[in-house]
Amino acid sequence: MIKLKYAAVLALLLGAASAHADINVGVVLSTTGPATSLGIYERNGVQLGAKTIAGQKVNYIFLDDTSDATVAVKSVRKLMSEDKVDVIIGPTITPAAIAIIPVVAEGSTPNISQGPTNSLVQPMDAQRRWVFKTTTNDEHEAAPLFKDMRKKGIQNLAYIGFSDGYGDQWDKLVQRYTPAQDGAPAINVVAKERYARQDTSVTAQVIKMLSKNPDAILIAGSGAGASTPLLELRKRGYTKDIYVTLGATFGEFLKLSGSAAEGIYAPFAAVMGVDQIPDSYEAKKSAEQFVSMYDAKYGKGASNIFAAGGWDATKLIEAAAPVALKKAKPGTPEFRAALRDAIENTHNLDGARGRYNMTTTDHAGLDTNALMLGQFREGRWMLVKP
Repeated sequence: MIKLKYAAVLALLLGAASAHADINVGVVLSTTGPATSLGIYERNGVQLGAKTIAGQKVNYIFLDDTSDATVAVKSVRKLMSEDKVDVIIGPTITPAAIAIIPVVAEGSTPNISQGPTNSLVQPMDAQRRWVFKTTTNDEHEAAPLFKDMRKKGIQNLAYIGFSDGYGDQWDKLVQRYTPAQDGAPAINVVAKERYARQDTSVTAQVIKMLSKNPDAILIAGSGAGASTPLLELRKRGYTKDIYVTLGATFGEFLKLSGSAAEGIYAPFAAVMGVDQIPDSYEAKKSAEQFVSMYDAKYGKGASNIFAAGGWDATKLIEAAAPVALKKAKPGTPEFRAALRDAIENTHNLDGARGRYNMTTTDHAGLDTNALMLGQFREGRWMLVKP
């Protein structure tokens, strides 16, 4: 009888312990390698995430994929097999983010990617149903840039982008947004050039583009690598409009570009100048909260979209985990599945990058107003008013 009582007490204690199992979050980012300038900011954003959720301790397990897709896959496998993580944040770069899709699907582990391209979550299928992202879709970035080009009557455009999946996606966007539409004439793409992220010279590519006398140039790059063609263009006296993608709006890009960045155009996110955002912007308070937290820790003016994406990933987990905890315990396949379902059913969640409304077919969930048009003037990004 006594043994039975002890056994019952032990069972209750074990049950209580397992009910309060930690939530383990695996984080795979490019904190070294060519994408270092992005991955470090994303890591900083994740580190601002909740340390407890619904009474459960949250552990963030960070691994560096060195900006290498093969390393990213190995890191994800380790996190799932050895650390038994419940969800994975990252990777940073498109090739790595694409490479881990079948891996997280095989391990039935939800993934909140930091990769920027649509192909991570579209078209929806059995593998991509495990993948979400807190980055805007390609259309969010491209729309304000090409809208401005058409408004100015730009006829001839030259394009230069990374020679990887990121550049491939922007090549497709250029093809999509330049034909005649809504009564507006086509924008002629007079030159297309590519270069590797780590290339230190793009002289040949820039000479080819300038020989076509373009009215504007689009640079599809991120971080330090995006400054290389910009500096070469300015060196050769190009003073017409230059457009850059969202990855070229902060950090090493601005440091290396210096005065060459004056006047360039880019997609504009709320965290790039939250004081300029109208009160009608639905996620303004959340963006203000993030900027306040981040700048308090890392310095005034340090907040940026990549750190915002990392923080937003933790916000999605913070909102979804209490729902999943009602169905299963952390560390189990049932909890991972419930967490995936809860993230997919996230509605009206305000983050630093906008308001998220996930659906079964949309695992980015950001509204089209998440990005506007900005211009770099006198050392800061300024919202270009319509």
